[in-house]
Amino acid sequence: MNLDFRQAVPEDSEWLFDTYRRTMKGFVTSAYGWDDDSQKAGFAKSVRQGSCQIVTCKGNRCGFVHWDVEPDLVWLRMLCIVPELQNKSIGSAAIAKVMSLSSYLQKPLYLNVFVCNRAAYDWYSRIGFVEIENDGKVSTLVLAPSSSPAPMETHV
Repeated sequence: MNLDFRQAVPEDSEWLFDTYRRTMKGFVTSAYGWDDDSQKAGFAKSVRQGSCQIVTCKGNRCGFVHWDVEPDLVWLRMLCIVPELQNKSIGSAAIAKVMSLSSYLQKPLYLNVFVCNRAAYDWYSRIGFVEIENDGKVSTLVLAPSSSPAPMETHV
């Protein structure tokens, strides 16, 4: 699959939130409950920080990856793949991009994942992330130092 990445622009806002809602609503609801207005406001505020890139295939948007580079680390804020396009290596390509950035900057890569999202939690574990904190709803993971942004065998 030939994927491209481009910076998200304001015209992508509605699509970004719709993709977030379609991929994350069940997990957010399970952990905290879902209020569309507060989720939309929080999502808009979050996406204004850091870098948000749209993943495209043949010109069609198929997901997005959002990260922040902080003074001492890289924080993966969100990785959402359109549900119909999951398990096609799109998530692997997106995470490899952020893993490469983290490696290049020589900064550790962190992320949060909902504990109830076992597929994502297990996938991150398989590609080298280890849990450093868990509050019962959200687990904080860090990429183990020996992990490299090599091609992934598993797909999200």
